[in-house]
Amino acid sequence: MATPKIIDTILGVWPQWVACFTVTLLSISLGFAMGWTSPYIAQLTTEGSTLYLTGREASWVASLLPFGRVIGACAGSLVVEYMGSKRALLSAGGPLMIGWICTIVAHSAGWLYISRFCNGLSFGIFFSSFSLYIGEIASPNIRGALITMIVNGMPLGMLIGNTMGSRISMRWFGVISLIVIILYLGFFLYLPRSPYFYVNRNDMEEAKKTIQWYHRKSNVNEELELIQAFVKSAQTSVFRDRLRQIMSRKNRHIFIMVMILFIIMQISGLSSVVFYMEVIVTKAGVTAMHPADVVILAGVHGIIVGWISVYLMDRCSRKLLMGLSCLCIISAMILLGLHFKLLEHGYNVKYMEWMPILAMMLFMMISLGVTPVPSTLLSELFPSDLKGIAGFMASFTGAVFAFICSKTFHPLTEALTETYVFWIHAVLMIISLIYVITNVPETKGKTLKVITKRFCLIGAWVRKLNVGQSCSRCNCS
Repeated sequence: MATPKIIDTILGVWPQWVACFTVTLLSISLGFAMGWTSPYIAQLTTEGSTLYLTGREASWVASLLPFGRVIGACAGSLVVEYMGSKRALLSAGGPLMIGWICTIVAHSAGWLYISRFCNGLSFGIFFSSFSLYIGEIASPNIRGALITMIVNGMPLGMLIGNTMGSRISMRWFGVISLIVIILYLGFFLYLPRSPYFYVNRNDMEEAKKTIQWYHRKSNVNEELELIQAFVKSAQTSVFRDRLRQIMSRKNRHIFIMVMILFIIMQISGLSSVVFYMEVIVTKAGVTAMHPADVVILAGVHGIIVGWISVYLMDRCSRKLLMGLSCLCIISAMILLGLHFKLLEHGYNVKYMEWMPILAMMLFMMISLGVTPVPSTLLSELFPSDLKGIAGFMASFTGAVFAFICSKTFHPLTEALTETYVFWIHAVLMIISLIYVITNVPETKGKTLKVITKRFCLIGAWVRKLNVGQSCSRCNCS
């Protein structure tokens, strides 16, 4: 009896998975850009390299990607606002293509600066739009899994990038990455936009066709009515009104929470430890394995954890996944700091090589909750008219902190030593864990309308409204 039901469910949502797999190609290509950093910075900063980089040039190569994200976040939000989330995702492919072409022809640091900046533009646009697009096309029972799968395309891309980076030239790396992004653009171009896009523009015929395509087993008219009701309850005509709305007490609480989660994603070490992983392992004195192999092993572990999180995202508490992920990162940072402290005191590195290797395995538990949960909540917690602003601010905030973390990592390790830099990360993540436990809501399996209504009620409680007083946005009481 269960088998026909499962088959029926799969037949009803397979177009959503097609969209997910296609966007995951873009995520993998962005993962290539992140995975590129660790092996090639290690190679290019070695004396005798055909394209030698100084420590200062290497720090700019690492940090220009997150700096480009800041600009990309602004551009992506504008495209989402005026052209929709699908067009924004399409536009993310352009800078990435330019970036890989620059990598292919690079013969000086300047070409790499342009390449990394363009890669960063695509990152910013991607994070401003992908969760909004998936949130609008996905069924509530698989929405978290779809977003988590896309987010975990990056660790897969990083693993492939780390593996290729230690074995092939930078030029061939660029060629392979360019092919992947061209495949993404070729497939994604033919996917329909979300039904919310058409309802917002009063094109009900196209909205029906889109619903029919993405939700094969649903009642089209009922789905359309739900979307119309949701869009109508969230409709605001001008940007100033939307800005005022997002700063209302209810929305401000959600807005600040999501921004903090994107900050947590970066202070965890996502843009510093990942970019400098091979350098860190080398400085840790690991000889039992080649540092590049340690990075690859960590990447494989990250992929496994990422796929586990795809399965768990719509089955377990999202707060639980986020909390477990934070605990593992805290353990990793404490372990790394302790390892470097023992090295300073002259302990034999041969008896401690397991510590940085285990730390990197623990750090990759970031894929369980710290990286997928913020994007999932972003797609769920905001009404349709505020998602563009929220997506922009989330992407912008993440980009700014990614730039700060990646640009300051090298100078801080020189000023404070690796020990205290990692322990600072650990303290920040302990604070983050406390915040997650006390503030992150549970949205698993809830429709966008139910989530919005719930926060309307929370907002009413915060404002101490009289019992029975209705909310102006969704008429809940």
